[in-house]
Amino acid sequence: DKPKPSNLMEPLNCEFNYFNFIVSGEEGYYLLCNGLIGYWDGEIDHKATPLCKRPDCSHRTDECTAFISGAYKKMFYIDGALYLFSSFGRKDPVTKAEEIPLWKVAADGSSKERVLYVKELPQLYTIFQDHVYYESCTEDEKGKYISRIHSKPLNGGEEIVIWESSLQSSSAGPLQGIGDRLYFRESGIDMAIDVTVPGFDFNNVETERNFYTYQPETGELQKNPEFDGKDGKNIFFRNIYEGKLYYSYGEEREKEFWCKPLEGEEAGTFIGVQSSGVNKADSDFMYGHCIMDLERGTSSVKAYDHEGNLVQEIQLPNGANDMAWIPVTEEYILGYYTGQVNEEGKSGTAIILIERDKLAEGKAEMIRIFEN
Repeated sequence: DKPKPSNLMEPLNCEFNYFNFIVSGEEGYYLLCNGLIGYWDGEIDHKATPLCKRPDCSHRTDECTAFISGAYKKMFYIDGALYLFSSFGRKDPVTKAEEIPLWKVAADGSSKERVLYVKELPQLYTIFQDHVYYESCTEDEKGKYISRIHSKPLNGGEEIVIWESSLQSSSAGPLQGIGDRLYFRESGIDMAIDVTVPGFDFNNVETERNFYTYQPETGELQKNPEFDGKDGKNIFFRNIYEGKLYYSYGEEREKEFWCKPLEGEEAGTFIGVQSSGVNKADSDFMYGHCIMDLERGTSSVKAYDHEGNLVQEIQLPNGANDMAWIPVTEEYILGYYTGQVNEEGKSGTAIILIERDKLAEGKAEMIRIFEN
């Protein structure tokens, strides 16, 4: 039997920049490229197709159900529909403030609609237990950034603030729902500062980091609890594969990779020491982010075994400046990159496939299955 799609609902399959280009549905996968949503059935020799039922559609206008103009680079699959924000909003009729829409797109491509608006442009967001959680960041007259996390029901009910940072010039980290709790990080400065003072230098200021959990049912908020028996301040969620959460633990330059079942109380299992530049892992490999060679004008990504040995370095197309791996099944790994997406030199975003058995042999190639 064909392996079932992994749980790709969570946004941290691509932790850096908080991207979520690829989510699994009931039978296959939904892919997001520059605002265009595609569907892929999971067959290696098949391409993805735009999620649109209109004949002769250009997939470039608001009439196309597969195209969301100004779409954020993250979407979610929930109960037969896809949800994603667009940066193109509306003015509140009373306050005249900009409001940002959350779109709902039917999984069969038959319709799309705006289901709610949020008050501020989200810095990052997730959907968890039928609520949208998002961060806003506002600046006061002295240059202090105040980070808040908001919660709003998908049915359009009342919006509330569940957390506000007490740190100076703060920001919240990735939002991640696991089990019955929402997890997020915070970084900022625990002292009064004034960036308007001449000669102010951030390099002389120590940054504080904290780790929080939030229980939506009770409203309980915990600061710096343990996770899997470890200090939460040094936990970094990385990706989810085959029902397990992969996370790194440790100081900035000396991290270990662990994995823990999403369900139950089973303790985590040590995977290996995190090599430089590695930000994802699964049962076979550890995966590195995009590395650019400025002298040659090229870029590549690397895969390692759990002992940190290089398995393969894969060159990216000309002009590619970003790439993220997403472990999916025992057959293949998916990923996305920005840069050249076809032989004619067109630039955009592409979703690619890498066959796992060929990667193990050091002979993998990137196969484009969707681009825009």
